[in-house]
Amino acid sequence: MTARMLLAVAVVAAALFLPGVGAAPFVDPPEGVHAAIALDMLRSGDWITPRLDGIRYFDKPPLLYWLMAGAFRALGVSPWASRLTSALPAVGVAVVTAWTGLRLGGPRLGLLAGLVVAANLELFLFARLVKPDLLFTLCIAGAFAAFVEAYGAARRGAVAAFALSLGAAGLAKDFLGAAGPLAAVAVVFALTREREVMERWTPWRVLALIAAVAVPWYAAMEVVNRGFLYYTIVDNHILNIAQQRAFPDEDVPLSELEFLAVTAIGFLPWTLALPGAVWRAVRGPWDTAEGRVWLLFALWATGAIGLFALSPFKLPHYGLVAFPAMALLAARSWADAIEGEPGAPRFRWLALSALVVLVLLAAVAGLAWLGRLPLPGGALAAADVATRNLAARGQDAPFAAGAEIRPILGHAALIFALGAAGLAVAAALGRRAIALGALMAAMLAVLPLTVQGFALFAESRSVRPLADIVALRATPADVLAHEGPLERSASWLLALDRRVAIVDGRQSNLAIGATYPEAADLFWDAARLERAWRGPERVFLLSAVRPERSAVRGLPPASVHELAARGGRWLYSNRP
Repeated sequence: MTARMLLAVAVVAAALFLPGVGAAPFVDPPEGVHAAIALDMLRSGDWITPRLDGIRYFDKPPLLYWLMAGAFRALGVSPWASRLTSALPAVGVAVVTAWTGLRLGGPRLGLLAGLVVAANLELFLFARLVKPDLLFTLCIAGAFAAFVEAYGAARRGAVAAFALSLGAAGLAKDFLGAAGPLAAVAVVFALTREREVMERWTPWRVLALIAAVAVPWYAAMEVVNRGFLYYTIVDNHILNIAQQRAFPDEDVPLSELEFLAVTAIGFLPWTLALPGAVWRAVRGPWDTAEGRVWLLFALWATGAIGLFALSPFKLPHYGLVAFPAMALLAARSWADAIEGEPGAPRFRWLALSALVVLVLLAAVAGLAWLGRLPLPGGALAAADVATRNLAARGQDAPFAAGAEIRPILGHAALIFALGAAGLAVAAALGRRAIALGALMAAMLAVLPLTVQGFALFAESRSVRPLADIVALRATPADVLAHEGPLERSASWLLALDRRVAIVDGRQSNLAIGATYPEAADLFWDAARLERAWRGPERVFLLSAVRPERSAVRGLPPASVHELAARGGRWLYSNRP
């Protein structure tokens, strides 16, 4: 039964996350940055220092790049190979969450938890983006799964697995962020006053194992790149929170309400079950191991979301790390409500709230399909970092036309309406499990529709058409330059075997890398561009800056030839 349940979750998650994962071109930013770094690592053979355009890149640890470089070697360089490093961890998150639910409440809870963590918009979309966040989330979910095993069964091997998972999290995205689960466990032990458990866990041994996994790379980076640890710990964390960075990038953080709204909407419809589930876990009783584990998940979910909301700097995806715990809490509410367990929320309230959400989603999608309801202008800016950064500079992000999006909205409205009807009828007849099944089926059916929307979004932001123009025309003697932070068009580098000069692009993730000697000749100002423009070589300038603000305004007008414009970028040359 256990193996079949986990296999079922794995099959559903794989069917949800893997089809069409490579159909869309790279989204710049953020995907091209990570893919270009992995390719640079593979080509150079330097597995210690990540580099973009040959410039040292310190913002993310190497695990994503190691895995992606391996995928490139085995499968070739493509969006499909790149996105496997997010899609497969997403499948892993669903399976690990299901296993944790199984250990806490049996196969039904495990099945439901695994499906809930997969059947929400935010995790689904990030499973199709090349970013380290789902790899990090999988490591954290694995650590908590190991904790459940160690705590309930008192298995020392599981304690080691807990520590090793947190060490891997430090290599996936954030060494300091991996300390969060340790803090949550410590709070639970303090609240429950379990000294025997603390002695059995021997914190020094846990810390030693975490360090054994993560510290060697961090130490090697500091040896090879003096100043790396200061940048990572002080500038990129402490000063970032205080918004006093010495090397700021161009990311514009969300407000508290925007972050909470994006997280709540991204986790719909399961968000509505969370307040009652958290209160139930915090209220106790904590006289069993199971009760204390539920307290841990409640503290982790609310603590992680709350701390990010209160932090001066937060981005839309920061809440993903709490999604497995949130899924377990929501699944527990639904599973116990179906069974009528004491202390569980009443099923009719859960069903009614879910019905309201489905009806509202059907109405919004339907009105947008009919052209009666324009989508909120700030919706994309709240959910997409690059769109938000462009808006802060007074520049609109390109996106697909309404006519292309409208059929997707019409199909979504139909699915939500059918799900609402199935939920209402089943709940009225007292078929609780079928009512929940209708809700789950609606979410699982509507998510693949967003693949079409994602493809349109990627096409609207893709640098590939302009990169192809350069690839067809440029010779080894030509000069290639990019205006603005290179992250905005980094997938351009995938088709090149040379460096690209960066014009007015120091406010970026490469700001620290620009301080090292080998990068001096790659960062240009407007005067350096003008000298190259007037020189004998042909220059191709790919600009992510609107023409009225671009450095091309300072060049001789007769020498500026606009070759093409697409995706919020302009391609110029000093030759016709």
